[in-house]
Amino acid sequence: MGGVKILGCSLVPVSSAFRVPGQNPQPPPVNHPNPPTPAPASLGQRSIAAVFWGTGGTVLRMVMQIAAQVVLARILGPAQYGIFAIGATVISFSAFFSDFGLAYGLIQKPEVDDRDLRFVFTWQCLLGTAVTAAVWALAAPIAGFFNEPRAVPVLQVLSVLCLLNALAAPSLNMLKRRIDFKRIQIAQLASYVLGYLMVGIPLALAGAMVWALVAAWVTQSLSAMVLLYLGARHPVKPLLWHPMAGQQAGYGATVFVTNLVNWVINNVDRVIVGRVFGSRDIGLYATSYNLLYNPTASVLGVVQPVFFSASSRVADDSQRILRGYRMLVSAVAMLALPAFVVVAVASEAFIGMLYGDAWAHAAALCRPIALAMPFFLLWGFTTPLLWTSGSTRREVLVQLPVAVLWVAVCLAAATQAVHWVAWSVLALYACRCTVVVVAAMRTVGLPARDLWRCLRGGLAVSGAVALAAAAANHMALAQPHALRAAASAAAAALAWWLCLRLVPGLVASDLAGLFDKVAQKLPPRLRGAVASLARKDTPT
Repeated sequence: MGGVKILGCSLVPVSSAFRVPGQNPQPPPVNHPNPPTPAPASLGQRSIAAVFWGTGGTVLRMVMQIAAQVVLARILGPAQYGIFAIGATVISFSAFFSDFGLAYGLIQKPEVDDRDLRFVFTWQCLLGTAVTAAVWALAAPIAGFFNEPRAVPVLQVLSVLCLLNALAAPSLNMLKRRIDFKRIQIAQLASYVLGYLMVGIPLALAGAMVWALVAAWVTQSLSAMVLLYLGARHPVKPLLWHPMAGQQAGYGATVFVTNLVNWVINNVDRVIVGRVFGSRDIGLYATSYNLLYNPTASVLGVVQPVFFSASSRVADDSQRILRGYRMLVSAVAMLALPAFVVVAVASEAFIGMLYGDAWAHAAALCRPIALAMPFFLLWGFTTPLLWTSGSTRREVLVQLPVAVLWVAVCLAAATQAVHWVAWSVLALYACRCTVVVVAAMRTVGLPARDLWRCLRGGLAVSGAVALAAAAANHMALAQPHALRAAASAAAAALAWWLCLRLVPGLVASDLAGLFDKVAQKLPPRLRGAVASLARKDTPT
């Protein structure tokens, strides 16, 4: 994805979390506000620190997001969320036009000077203003397309986010360039607290309905933009053109096309659900999707840019890049897949515990979407291999057929029932992940046997976890939702721990190395427990 991503009940201005980097040569800088490229050892240490900061901040933000979403969903109900989801879908599409992809190029350029920053910021301002005006003017016909006239004023107010997200992009990407995720996480956490905990929930309790969500999102985006700029100040003097601007614009066009394809793949289902089924169903669908997509995208938004930034600086060391990629694939299989399997198995219990009986129909939507998330993670961790190898356009080419197929499949599924659309999401994510992984393997020369070694342990553990969670969920059917969910999660966690403790070789060697490094940073009492899980497989 690119542009913006849905987090909890909102779209947070992370305008380039999944942008495609360019490979164009750049001129020597006049000056460079960015720090020099670190040495490999320093880069590795900074990358691990960035992941720790990013992961810690992401976990805290996810807890706040889930808590805020649960409170707001219980107060507002599916219909109000449906109106907001229409606005969120439109803004996520419009953001591509206001943030044309220029800002993400700041991450991968060998050097950045004042001209680059001024040029990018100037066009972010111009495009953001133009798109904001267009969304405001077209609010009525857009709402008419969704057969929801109540969405008109919501769209008009939310249109300002196109400008705010565009203005935040240069600072955000300069911080990513510096691998300074500490400042990014502070800005995102503080803005979320201000937007949702201090504005959104009080307004919802006061009866503001959908406007509580609107006010929370706008407040969050505005405060995040200010905090990001304070963390990475840059020149704001207008500059419409400079000698190398043509290369930046060409790069932006490639990014735009790629992100447009990704938007179709990630959002056309919600467009069709909103068009065919109405605000209540899109509220159920979007909330189920966001519950699972938000934490996944948050983790991806932390790890992916760190992996890309670090890989860009050791682009000539292909073995080092492949080791990092194998570690990420192993982590998806061993850590993420079992967790999402548990959610899929006990979806009724988790939905009932979080949202209550009014959202019971969301459980059938939650199950396939949960199973789709590991494919989403694997896709997101694979795309930097294409970027750093110079195959940026290949990602677009391999995903275009998937996007066309997805539109057709989603339209066909929508003629049956809304839960059919959710199952088609699973099929789509699996298909997209497969074509991108195969393309990356061919590009970088990764043998299929190496990929299998990364996946096999996690697949085996996930099977055991699924059986344990299903058995616990069945035995607790007569119990309250919270108890069923807790029993399923506890049984799954025990099964996961026993598998890693009792079966040597389940953890691939690259992931085992990460466990060792993590263990060294933990308190002594936890260090041994984490290290004991890394009973290494044969080297890959």
